[in-house]
Amino acid sequence: MKLALSTAAAPDYTLAELFDACVRRGLAALELVADDRHGVGPELEQREVLEIVEEAGARGVTIAAYRSRGLWEATAPETVRLAAWLGAPVVVTLDESEDDVVDVINAAHRYAAVGARLLVEHRSAPGEVAELRALAERAAPHALGLAWDADPADGGLDAAAEIIAAAGPLLGHIRLRGGGPETARGEGQGIGSLMGRLTLARYPGCIAIAPSTPRYRYAWNAWLGRGRGGWGCGSKTSDDSLVSLS
Repeated sequence: MKLALSTAAAPDYTLAELFDACVRRGLAALELVADDRHGVGPELEQREVLEIVEEAGARGVTIAAYRSRGLWEATAPETVRLAAWLGAPVVVTLDESEDDVVDVINAAHRYAAVGARLLVEHRSAPGEVAELRALAERAAPHALGLAWDADPADGGLDAAAEIIAAAGPLLGHIRLRGGGPETARGEGQGIGSLMGRLTLARYPGCIAIAPSTPRYRYAWNAWLGRGRGGWGCGSKTSDDSLVSLS
């Protein structure tokens, strides 16, 4: 299990700044959200993607996932190739239409063919997880998994044990809203219990921390090193007044 930074926390950062932020905060992976300034997307050539992966590895960072703009992007051949080149799953959110179900199952076979994986996102309802697991089990073996978008603020961790059990080995990625500079605010909302349950379940994926709402943008900038003193060596941040998710 690795802690990752979601680019949702810093959508205007360059890729180099994101790698720096991961190193500064001791985060082992990076979740890429489509359309953020990092510039990683299906339009890149293989050479460009492999250079990004190499640079990440040199900084001790892996790519946790690519969060797509929608099913239309997640099922495109270019995105399937991107997943294979990144060595990371693609996360997609589905509508409840039958067409979406057919499209995602067909796409899962294409992901499996290149050794990649597509993850369908769910929120914190055990019933929804069970339905999506049934869908995933209709696809190519190990090609379709689940991604949990967990929000402690709305009680989303209350059913953590049931969600982890319902998802089982198909749980491949978690985005945790809060953490970072918001950790103190989240006390008593079940984050510690969630980490313990995931450890006991031997969850092998990443937990990507992201802001609970955009109004915490300035706190995240400071926590990541873009505070009042700016970015780079010698910059002064407000680390002393912020706490991190451990």
